[in-house]
Amino acid sequence: MNILFLFCSISNLESDSGIYASLIHEFRRQGHNVFLSAKGKGVSKTALVEENGIPVIRILSQDFTGVKSNVNKALGYIEYSIKQVHFTKKFFKDQRFDLIISHSLPPEVGYITKKLKKHFKCPLYLIQSDFTWQDAVAFGYFSKNGPIGSYYRFWEKKMFKEADYIAVPTSKNISFIKNLYPNTPDEKFILQPLWQKQLEIEPDYQLKNEFGLNNKFVVLYGGSVGAAQRVDHIIELAETCKDYKDIVFVILGKGSYLSVLQQMVKDKGLKNVEFKQFLPQEQYLRFLASCDVGLIILNEKMATPNFPSKSLSYLNMKVPILAALDHVTDFGTYLEQNEAGLWGYSDDIPALKEKLLLYYHSEELRNKVKENGYMLFVNNMTPICAYQTILNAII
Repeated sequence: MNILFLFCSISNLESDSGIYASLIHEFRRQGHNVFLSAKGKGVSKTALVEENGIPVIRILSQDFTGVKSNVNKALGYIEYSIKQVHFTKKFFKDQRFDLIISHSLPPEVGYITKKLKKHFKCPLYLIQSDFTWQDAVAFGYFSKNGPIGSYYRFWEKKMFKEADYIAVPTSKNISFIKNLYPNTPDEKFILQPLWQKQLEIEPDYQLKNEFGLNNKFVVLYGGSVGAAQRVDHIIELAETCKDYKDIVFVILGKGSYLSVLQQMVKDKGLKNVEFKQFLPQEQYLRFLASCDVGLIILNEKMATPNFPSKSLSYLNMKVPILAALDHVTDFGTYLEQNEAGLWGYSDDIPALKEKLLLYYHSEELRNKVKENGYMLFVNNMTPICAYQTILNAII
């Protein structure tokens, strides 16, 4: 088959380590012809190029990731959507496609896919893992029925209408979409967890020792440190565990909220929280594999069922998950059903402490969760699993 991938941010296809890059490479390994249309990073003009032998349109457009201004981000998405339609038609005008695969960010994908489905006369497989405007409403950035909320609902509704297949990570995503858009046919929905390339990386206990964490029970949070993640709950959890002298919370990342957390730790006089700079990816994974618990933190105000992508690395590296979750997602139930992690609500610090101490006091439990989580990952969350799910749906 000839497959057209329509994505926004995706790294150079010389590597297959990213979530969407790994899917493209898997389709190619299975003998399909793959094509990509995506934003270019650091490009001087829009052009059709080859990346690892794959035809790629890299589109020159203003940035919409890592942008502080929500207005500029929104305008960036609009500009990009218009350009993606135009340049995809231009550079692939003589190409026949059997399937378009796209993701749900931004909702203007509704505009993109409407135009390109009509042009190329082929079905659309939508990977629905982001509900950005609903969470923005929950966080008070704008109202659901105001002009901005109405704009995003219009395009999101269009996106679901245009999609022939809607792949979602958990069953609660289906009920969430059906509640918003009741006319979406049940037969469009496909359960498809997120995925990641399977890695064989050994724990780096030497690096752990260099960090002064030898013989410590290390609870790691790795990733973005922003107010939206409510990572301040980590500090609250650490405060309740300060009497356990060998439990150390490590926050490895960067973000707008990092200085706030550092000040919180200083004000509380906590000695069991350490901050580390970002590490190169492989080094980070080796350090992660040496840790005892991996933390996932979701803002309790989130209004959408979230499948945290951070969980993939934790499962892949055999690190027991402690998930602090909002009151909407069913990710905690997913972990429970597979005995692949422990969880509590983000705003229930005593419950999170209780679950953490279950790990702390039981190596047997940690080992059980490690193995169950890893097998869950291998059997459901690798690129070949994603490929097979898509193929089974469309054939």
